[in-house]
Amino acid sequence: MMSKKCVICSFLLAAATLLSACSSVFEKEYVSIKDYNPPEQEGPVDNGRVTVRNFTSLKQTILGFAYAGVGSGIIEFDASYDGDIAEDMASACWQVRTQDALCAYCVENIAYDINQIVTVKEASISISYSQYGVKAEDIQRTYYSSDIERIVKDAIAEGKHRLAVLVVSSTKSADEVSDIVKSVYRKNPIIAPAEPYAAVTMFSGTSKQRLYEINIDYGMSEEEKARRMAQLAGIAPFGDATADESELDRVYRACSYLANSCALSYAPGDNTAYAALIGASANSEGIAYACVELCHRLSLDCVIVYGQKSWEDHCWNIVNVDGSYYHVDVTEMIKGNFDGGFLLGDERMWGNYRWDVASYPKCQGELSYNAYLRGQENIPSN
Repeated sequence: MMSKKCVICSFLLAAATLLSACSSVFEKEYVSIKDYNPPEQEGPVDNGRVTVRNFTSLKQTILGFAYAGVGSGIIEFDASYDGDIAEDMASACWQVRTQDALCAYCVENIAYDINQIVTVKEASISISYSQYGVKAEDIQRTYYSSDIERIVKDAIAEGKHRLAVLVVSSTKSADEVSDIVKSVYRKNPIIAPAEPYAAVTMFSGTSKQRLYEINIDYGMSEEEKARRMAQLAGIAPFGDATADESELDRVYRACSYLANSCALSYAPGDNTAYAALIGASANSEGIAYACVELCHRLSLDCVIVYGQKSWEDHCWNIVNVDGSYYHVDVTEMIKGNFDGGFLLGDERMWGNYRWDVASYPKCQGELSYNAYLRGQENIPSN
């Protein structure tokens, strides 16, 4: 097990990175493909005592303690220390508390005593942390906000109710991070039995450093949530599906299965994949979520569309078949109107349906339900 001293060492360089004035490299968002894993600092550490030579290394050391969640430590001032030790300690503690997002979030107080030990001075430092947030050592850390979606997805999959994400460079607001939670659920509709509600609080540091505390409410007890998740994990609708089926056949398999197994509901609470797949009764949103899940199980690209039908709120799907996109409205298929619900282009949808065209792919494929039937001697069974 890594000792507390080693943990301190691991985070000192991270503190240096956060304090650096050279922030121009973070002016744009980039995709990160590895976790935030700062290297060890090469500074002098001896039996838990950290030696500092100037104000910058003093701040780095205090930040290192805070990032490691350490409650106390000893800072030894080198004989060649450049600066007024008393003034620098006061200034460094104030700057760490007010200019770093992680410390603003979880550090309640920093206290210290300066002592003369023979020919050198040392400071005994004590850090107290908030008892209500995520512990400093448990905070997720990343360089770029593009990693937040992955972190949130993992947290929801683990059933977490609270997490904190520290991002070195981010321009996202608390509302935008809350929208990421919605996006994760809409892409993974059985990651939770119902859409989680997220309350996000943002803490800012220097430059674009941000810390987001995300509190997740699943809308039900832990026992009920566990029961529903077990039911969702147990569904196996495509036991007879074959790997060599075309994408078109697989899309029909998913949509026809749902159309034949789910009844149409108008209850607002029946808006989940759970309602459609387990309860066998769902409104258009729940049916569209279930369609996303079934298509994913058949390795198909499918998204949920939020729009209107006949001037009323309505959900359906867009699927990718061999590189072309099509609208699919399984609620119409449940009503028996397969031709009006399966493989529709934009032009056929316009008039009765309305949606934010700029937010979704253009659907201009040449296939249709009737053309599909003409090309099939045997429609795939469910």
